[in-house]
Amino acid sequence: MSWFSILPPSISFIETWAIRIFLMLGILAIGPWFLLIIYDMILYVFRTATYELPYIGGRARNRPRPRAPSLSERPSGKPRSFSLTSPGVPVEPVEKTVGGLRNRMERPGHNRGSSNVT
Repeated sequence: MSWFSILPPSISFIETWAIRIFLMLGILAIGPWFLLIIYDMILYVFRTATYELPYIGGRARNRPRPRAPSLSERPSGKPRSFSLTSPGVPVEPVEKTVGGLRNRMERPGHNRGSSNVT
């Protein structure tokens, strides 16, 4: 084991196996994302390189030059609208909400300024 082991030499195998387990968990978590990024880069380079080939390339078939994807623009060219609310959730107007709160505060039986705490 290394010089900086925290366990005695007789049970240092626990530390070795803990290191191996955490390395495997790290590879399992990061590996698929890393492979997807590498695949995307290779696909982009391949599409860009084959664009210029005669008869089978994109230019020969009148297709646009391949571009990297954009988060702010759709493939049709229209800008994306970013919003924190989802379009399927109805949102009440502020006036309705404030009016309901005012009506609740002005109801009889609700003493606004006094407290019955003794």
